[in-house]
Amino acid sequence: MNLNSGDLERLRVFFAIVQANGIANAQGVLNKDASTISRALTQLEERLQLRLCERGRRGFALTPEGRAVHARARELFMSLRGFEQTVDSVRGIGGGTLRLAIIDNIVADNQCPLVAALRDFMQPQAGRDIDYSLNVLTPQAMEKQLLDKRIDLALGVFESPHDLLEYTSLYSETDYLYAAARHPACAVGDDAPALAEVLATARFASRSFLDDAERALLGLDIRTRVSHASNLEALLALILSGQYVGFMPTHYAQPWVESGALCRIGPARYSRRSTLKAAIHRDSTSRAIVTEFLALLCERGADTREPAECVM
Repeated sequence: MNLNSGDLERLRVFFAIVQANGIANAQGVLNKDASTISRALTQLEERLQLRLCERGRRGFALTPEGRAVHARARELFMSLRGFEQTVDSVRGIGGGTLRLAIIDNIVADNQCPLVAALRDFMQPQAGRDIDYSLNVLTPQAMEKQLLDKRIDLALGVFESPHDLLEYTSLYSETDYLYAAARHPACAVGDDAPALAEVLATARFASRSFLDDAERALLGLDIRTRVSHASNLEALLALILSGQYVGFMPTHYAQPWVESGALCRIGPARYSRRSTLKAAIHRDSTSRAIVTEFLALLCERGADTREPAECVM
């Protein structure tokens, strides 16, 4: 069969469904509603005359035919991406597409160099004709998409570096342990034994990608008492409920501390440094558009309050 542009778009939808493990989860990735995604999947199955997946009450599962099509689709999209990179390289830094991803709420931190780098990179006098995409993802999702070459550069807190990716430290920030003002942990102040007693039975909330580091810092076995949040806003909601304590970055929690809604718990003992890093695939070091933007991030990051050494 001959693929047309509509087939490629439906294949992209199918690929996103598989990566997200179901139609419902793919809605946020594709920015489409479930009925539109389901219709595209049905159209692809009709076009290929194959049943690609099972969906229903028992959940999402690929058929053997679906697994084969997904594997070939991955090869196809990686080949197309390689072609785009070759064209970008031939054209030089003057044009191309730059696909970025960030963790949530870093732009609110005035240490973050992203906005300044985008502003300078987009200056008309720079002579660049670039299309941009920018998504908010978890660090795990960013690393997976970098490995799949679906994004070019990611900004996040990466706790377990991958061998095929290169990481550049941009700046560091301190995360403290916080609780709602009415939580018992806020009432004990600097009384270390009393605080330890409260924390021994407290409920903890954490962003999943920092769970292990935070548990080690607390020195407590809290695995049975941890609720996970997908982003900082969800984490803040749990802590503000008065039922949880949890670590948050200073820039995000400080307004709530100043308003009296939150208190910082045992700051001398319960704090950790988080380093925001830029990550790229090792293959991207040959793409001028990526390395130029990374260099600009590094340059702007050097102007921050708490710079980390920028090693490229």
